[in-house]
Amino acid sequence: MSGICGIVPATGDHSHGVAMLESALDAMAHRCRDGMSCFHDEHVLVGHGLLDTGCNGFALDDDGYVVAFDGRLDNGDQLRASLRDAGGLHAPPFDHLSDTRLLLAAYRTLGDALAEHLLGDFSIAIWDPVKQQLYLARDQIGVKPLFYRIVDDALLFASEIKGLLAMRPDLPTERREAAMAAFVQGEFPDADRDRTFFADIYRLLPGHYAIATRGTFTTHCYWRLDADAPVPRDDVGGEFRKLFLEAIRRRLRGNSAVGSLLSGGLDSSSIVSAMASSRADTDPPVQAFSLIFSDPDVEDERDFIAAVVDQYAIGHATVDCSGVSGLAHADAILGEQDQPPAGPNGGIFRYFLKQIAADFSGRVILHGHGGDEVISHGGGLFGELAASGQWRKLWRELQAVRHVTGAPWPHFRRLVWRRGIRRSVGKMLDYPASFLMRGAAVQRDPLTTAPDGRDRPIEQAAHLKKLSSPIFAHALEVIDIEAACAGVELRMPFLDLDVVRFCITVEAQEKWQDGRPRSVLRNAMDGVLPEKVRLRTDKHDFATHLRQSLLRFDRDVIDEAILKRPDLILPYCNLAELRADWSDLRMTGELDGLALMRLWRAVMLSRWLAMENPPEDAPYLEEAA
Repeated sequence: MSGICGIVPATGDHSHGVAMLESALDAMAHRCRDGMSCFHDEHVLVGHGLLDTGCNGFALDDDGYVVAFDGRLDNGDQLRASLRDAGGLHAPPFDHLSDTRLLLAAYRTLGDALAEHLLGDFSIAIWDPVKQQLYLARDQIGVKPLFYRIVDDALLFASEIKGLLAMRPDLPTERREAAMAAFVQGEFPDADRDRTFFADIYRLLPGHYAIATRGTFTTHCYWRLDADAPVPRDDVGGEFRKLFLEAIRRRLRGNSAVGSLLSGGLDSSSIVSAMASSRADTDPPVQAFSLIFSDPDVEDERDFIAAVVDQYAIGHATVDCSGVSGLAHADAILGEQDQPPAGPNGGIFRYFLKQIAADFSGRVILHGHGGDEVISHGGGLFGELAASGQWRKLWRELQAVRHVTGAPWPHFRRLVWRRGIRRSVGKMLDYPASFLMRGAAVQRDPLTTAPDGRDRPIEQAAHLKKLSSPIFAHALEVIDIEAACAGVELRMPFLDLDVVRFCITVEAQEKWQDGRPRSVLRNAMDGVLPEKVRLRTDKHDFATHLRQSLLRFDRDVIDEAILKRPDLILPYCNLAELRADWSDLRMTGELDGLALMRLWRAVMLSRWLAMENPPEDAPYLEEAA
């Protein structure tokens, strides 16, 4: 875990640049607990703050090349071999280079193509004194964040928005009205993928690198999720298990003890069980951490957690989050995140991580985040069966899940009409137009069309859309900052690039089997995961705790937002609708999920907008002791 920042000034005069750099690092002090490094000359300033995990760092070589690295390099051995081959007999010894210095050596050989050859989670800044250019790159999935801002033709960049704001506190921070309105409704438009809540602050997108010289800045896409069509495989579970174990192994590297979150769900339980089942007798036991609720009115995952703990001899600690509300530490969270986070579990997760970090000697924790999106539930199988005319099999599959979806007939009728009959008729009507357009250049949509030009199967298209959604990328940034503020680094095996590539090309019939979604993971974990967990099809819903905690702890805060100071959020939401939702929740104790999320987001937006000019008597949500 690191904080990186820097400036490419528009002119040779940057007399205040070092102070700006130090301000950025001070603002990101939670990422800099083991020291700060700065480099500057007349062309560039680069800063690095270290939270040492044994993989990240800062380096300057004898020729003036500089690298600031936040992350972890997973293919160092392959990179070293390719560098030796490129250098021939005169290649310097690469075997003992740290990840940071290896990146610098690789850049000197590969240049702007560096990111294409990297595997891992990374955010990188490299200064090239020969080309007099700054090279920025971000990993393919977007695990590590990087933001930038252009002010008077000067480039400013940092791992967090607060670093950019600290560099130029004299500048007004104009907020984007469109972003705030979309946020309340839970919308994250594809057109805003590189935009933040601030008008002139952008994110470097996942799978992109950027080149900055004095007065110029360009971004380039070096990777995108554009897989081939699904292919039949003889042993999907076995292949996935091999990739999954390797993904976990890659994330154990470093100089720190590694723990793991254990929620009781399929994803985190698979990580802990895989680690525990593959450890040698001489290895220390796996250390797992679980979130529970002692409140009798809120169900938690205790029974499923116990199934894993009982099967394996692991170290285990629990954190009771019953007293943490849906708006707990809201102002602190907004200050840490710099913009409103999308999900309502930030208060609970923040408290959970801080309790873990206070008692755990290590700095690295594995997290099951991304499992839903990467493995995919496989629900597109139903549409594929309807589209291919396999209606008898479709009926059987719908019968198998009637305990979840209800009576199968309405779903069967809708699928046959929409995916079968109407889709076929639409293709026939489109045929004359496609015939006339034959030979004309048509831009391919990688979400719906495979590289060979064929339409993607329904399940694969839906799978790609979920992985490519802006909210998926935004959630990764939120998680990274939450972890940094707690003083730990979260590593997510399901976001391993090899795992992602594999899962995207698995056929729908392998993802959904015998009435159970996510069958790829279930089959792979057969014999490893306790059956109680492996075969479960439900999942803990935090909505009950959120509803109850808002009523118990946060009435004054919600009243402040939508009744006493509604002017702050009035331009961005339907105030009458919000007030009706709040009234329903107070009267009945119930509120549907969409309305609950809308209410929570509106209050968070109000708190964020109030942070600049709070009234003297405004309640402030103080830190929990």
